[in-house]
Amino acid sequence: MSGVIVPTMDAFNALEARVTALENATPEPVPPDPPDPEPIPPGEGVQAKRICQLIELFGVNTFSSLDTGNVWGSWPADYRPDSVIAALNWITESSGFALRLREYHYAGREVMQLPWFEQITNAIPAIESTICVGANGSEDDVASMLSLAEDPACGIRWVEGLNEPNTDFGQGFVPVETTQAIQDALWRAGDRSGILGPSIVAGTPHPEGWITGYCGASMDAINAAMACGNGHYYPPHCPDVPNTGYSINEYVGGLWTAYAQHPIHLTEFHPTLYAAGTFAVKENIARLAGRLRDHLPIPGFRANAQRDDYYTLLTLFRCAKNGTMGLWWYALFDYGTTYECGLFPKEGGVSPRSSAVALRNLCRVCADPDDTMRTFAPGKLDFTVSGASETCDWDLYQASDGRFLLLLWNAREDQGGAAVTMTLNFASPVAQIDEFNPCVSSDALRHGEGTQHIVQLDASARVLAIYP
Repeated sequence: MSGVIVPTMDAFNALEARVTALENATPEPVPPDPPDPEPIPPGEGVQAKRICQLIELFGVNTFSSLDTGNVWGSWPADYRPDSVIAALNWITESSGFALRLREYHYAGREVMQLPWFEQITNAIPAIESTICVGANGSEDDVASMLSLAEDPACGIRWVEGLNEPNTDFGQGFVPVETTQAIQDALWRAGDRSGILGPSIVAGTPHPEGWITGYCGASMDAINAAMACGNGHYYPPHCPDVPNTGYSINEYVGGLWTAYAQHPIHLTEFHPTLYAAGTFAVKENIARLAGRLRDHLPIPGFRANAQRDDYYTLLTLFRCAKNGTMGLWWYALFDYGTTYECGLFPKEGGVSPRSSAVALRNLCRVCADPDDTMRTFAPGKLDFTVSGASETCDWDLYQASDGRFLLLLWNAREDQGGAAVTMTLNFASPVAQIDEFNPCVSSDALRHGEGTQHIVQLDASARVLAIYP
């Protein structure tokens, strides 16, 4: 047996340095897995969604339960069933679509609401509704609200917690313990998949701070008693300009954070009623100053007719793309003289505002009255889009007759202005392309065909009907 060889100090130091270097070294990258032996071939196309998934995301707030004086007739607006049916049918015409409803509830008023829901649902069988415990309500309102929801004649798909508990409606904020008790009562009864949380008022930016600030230590418990989060969105600026802190994507993202990643419904929305930096605010201030000077009653808020139609379509298009579960406009008719916010004036009848006209044009352009519109399997369209700016986006839908409906939009503070050139290239020639601007008309702006279509997209919301 030979003797042990002792390394010199220099050799030992060199070995120790080598070990240290190996320990501190960045590991060699692991080579990627080899490609799939049968990869999905390119050019299969973009998957479309059913067009009804876009249109029927939209709903309206109504107030039948508040009309305790002369049932449905005058306050805060003409919410008789026939008036509601006429207004909704004016928008959707014979398109096959049905817009949603949102109602408020207090115990004892179910006697009034039951025939109201029944008449509307009989006239529009596909309509889906949600109902919430009204402002300053209590746990005592839950049982009667659920009795309506459980009656199939009412067409109620979702029930909500307390409406705006952190808004002072003249009785102060509602204690969070009351809000939680209402939510827990909902969760203990009925189909939990259709239970929305309370609509805690949340401003921008960072709505999550408003919600968690109100809920405090009850946040986890309230989140545990809902299937979906619930927000009210009144943007101060254009709802779809990115990275402003006020956009619909950022707002929904904040709600999603606060509500423990539950899907989000926006059960109240108006694009300009409280908007800063819009014509509406300037007009409201001028009206207020003049009336104070002349000792006249203080006026209510007026929305911005020049922007409502455009902002409404931008918000609907974006919500349908970002996964928002519902978008309910506030309100179908003006809220008395306090808020000039309706798709129609408070007197009912067919005197549509620009927002209602844009929605009607959208329904006309996208009409799909076939019985399979909600069940058919949409296909794919093989195309590419190039030239978009950061404010532009697109989404793809299909109708049951095979038409593809490509939405293109460019979000800015006002419509029009300089255009962005967007180029659509199709893998195979398409037989016909019709281009529409629903804010302007339901008539086509222009037509095309073949393998390429170029759109000069100013600040607008466009629909391209593509016939393969």
